Amino acid sequence: MTNLLVVDDEVNVVSALRRMLLNPAALPALQEPHLTTFTSPVEALEHVASHQLDLVISDYRMPVMDGVSFLTRVKELQPDTARIILSAYADMEGIVRGINEAGIFRFISKPWSDSELKAIVGQVLAHRELLVENRRLADEMRVQRGVISRQQLELARLEAESPGITHVRWSEDGGVLLED
Repeated sequence: MTNLLVVDDEVNVVSALRRMLLNPAALPALQEPHLTTFTSPVEALEHVASHQLDLVISDYRMPVMDGVSFLTRVKELQPDTARIILSAYADMEGIVRGINEAGIFRFISKPWSDSELKAIVGQVLAHRELLVENRRLADEMRVQRGVISRQQLELARLEAESPGITHVRWSEDGGVLLED
């Protein structure tokens, strides 16, 4: 399953992206896509904090928080998640910020070509998969060489699979503190 997140303050843009990304007839078809959408980057960040994602597509200009700030926070929460920015504005400073701060994989101009965007999404997901596999193989080598333990490797895997699961808050008396 491919977990995708789309964030844009314009409902029509979100609907168009949903139709395009979930349409198996529009090639290349995505492998078992599961798409979640938000019109608020703040609400989307709450989702990102507790759900593993493969790709996040964000608008650049949104009220409350711009796309670069949003994707920078996504990168902090889930470093392995691929990130794409969509924008109707060719703002060179914004593009540079997106690359340097948010580590975006691609910057796509609005309006977009459905076939081109879908192909880019496929390429970005394939690139992300290679990066994740390379990291997994490197971690296996570190375990074999004794640089890290199996326990550390498993904790990293669990954290990547379920963000926040390895971060436990303890009370003074040794109890586990749960968030409301």
